[in-house]
Amino acid sequence: MQWLPITHRSNRLFDESDRKSEVNRSPSVVAFALICVISATGYGPPIASAQNASNGTTTPRKIPVRRYSGSAVPASRVLKEKPGEQPGVVTSIEIRNEAGELIDGTLDENEYFLGAEPMPINVGQKIPARVASSPSTSFEPDFNGDMEYVEIDDGIPLEGPAVMHDPPILHDFEEGACDSCGEIGRYGPSGHCDSCRPHHMSVDPRVERIARVLAHPLSGFWARAEYMHLILDGQMAPPLVTTSTAGTLREDAGVLGLTSTTTLFGGNKLGDEERSGGRFEIGRYYGDTGLGISASFLFAEDVHENFSGDSVTYGILARPFVDVSPGGLGNDAELVGFPGELIGDVDVRSSTSFHAGDVLLRGMLLCNRDRELEGFFGYTYIRLDDDLSIHDFKRVVGGGGGLAINTTLDETDRFATENNFDGAAFGIRGQTCFGRWSLATMMKLGLGVTRSTITASGSTTTSVPTAGGTDVSTRNTGLLVQDSNAGTRDDDEFAVAPEIRLVLNRRFNRDWSISVGYQLLYLSRVIRAGEQIDPLLNLTALDPGGLQGYEAPRRDAFYNDLTAQAITFGLLGEF
Repeated sequence: MQWLPITHRSNRLFDESDRKSEVNRSPSVVAFALICVISATGYGPPIASAQNASNGTTTPRKIPVRRYSGSAVPASRVLKEKPGEQPGVVTSIEIRNEAGELIDGTLDENEYFLGAEPMPINVGQKIPARVASSPSTSFEPDFNGDMEYVEIDDGIPLEGPAVMHDPPILHDFEEGACDSCGEIGRYGPSGHCDSCRPHHMSVDPRVERIARVLAHPLSGFWARAEYMHLILDGQMAPPLVTTSTAGTLREDAGVLGLTSTTTLFGGNKLGDEERSGGRFEIGRYYGDTGLGISASFLFAEDVHENFSGDSVTYGILARPFVDVSPGGLGNDAELVGFPGELIGDVDVRSSTSFHAGDVLLRGMLLCNRDRELEGFFGYTYIRLDDDLSIHDFKRVVGGGGGLAINTTLDETDRFATENNFDGAAFGIRGQTCFGRWSLATMMKLGLGVTRSTITASGSTTTSVPTAGGTDVSTRNTGLLVQDSNAGTRDDDEFAVAPEIRLVLNRRFNRDWSISVGYQLLYLSRVIRAGEQIDPLLNLTALDPGGLQGYEAPRRDAFYNDLTAQAITFGLLGEF
């Protein structure tokens, strides 16, 4: 057996009753005590000192001496500071032997001094203020307060000092009954005998990880909710309803290109209006890995643009088209209302819906106190739907049109489109903090395919009064939807979808912040319903003899692009 000095990082003194009554001190320990006493009384060179920043005076501060155990005790290393220098900066290093005499030499690699925290020693190195000024780095030359002698087995190889972070807490043991089993004995404050005292149990790391997740299920989780004031590109449509001034001839009524004709609906962008929307985003970062996952969903309210008119209000009411039949008239119109010949009404309805979303895997590239940069990749989705229908009803009240009086015609044309963009997304997001304020920028690029579906349908129901009642007939065409363009067809086009977001955040406590921002989203290939209307008509397709000339309207798909812009106001919660 040998006696090993145990150095503690605390200035707590032990009562003599708490230690062994008789302790054999080795000569090396006595010499070490003598050195510390000499240094504490001011004889011999000071071990360390630092300047007091408040009053400019120099106050001695002693740094613990590193010692080694074993049969051959090597030289001790002492950390020195020059009086009057900035506290916490190593200016020199002294190496002393066991007798306290200065010797030549250098510190070995990876040697440490014993302070509030172990740290390497290098001349010119700055010591953290909490270490340089911590009372735990003081060393008082009272071996009763800083050393305890314990027995260890000589067979245990020792290559350094045995360090205890805190001195053992000694308790008074009183005789009494165990709180659990009632056995009489001398027990500590816990009141349990050795058999009943709880013992440390090893826990499977996987079970501990599950327990940590269950205890803090929202750790690393964030959620953002934003109100969006959106501006979305509208759909172009040709003139769909016209009127003419009173007194216009029947053959000129509602015909485009004449000064007497006014367009009531169409000929411009439909649904090109501001609208409200929202965006929700949730995500989670996983510990200190810098990895995370997020999902977001953006939606906008549907925009409806309608028109209703009747012959009582407008007198002349018509639906214009271009006659491309052999020998056709060019610009022409189908009358819905005309004084003394037709009474009727027209109803046009247009609607647009839009939403988008993404699922992203995130990786933090830079994470400083005031700056972040992360990259991400994943899946992005955009959907745009349009619907445009024109319905008219007219009744013959005069004989100028060649139809029997009281004949009615109920006619409908409908164009609907669906655009679904699916693509791979990647980009970067950066954030710079200015105290409670921060500015975030996000740039994302989506590459994928827009799958578009076009549906064109029509119907016309004609009711002709006869001597025996009414003759009703129906055909699956309207005015602008004929057999040549009716039906459903699909088209796929490669598309790109870049997106930019600028967000200014203001944090008002640890977990919550508010934001205002701008968002721009672009999709290169979409099909809009109003732009699929072909105003060219070959009326010979309705003749019993069949089509003459080329087929019109056509089934071609006409592509355009889409731009959406929004001002956002949001609330962000981080947990």
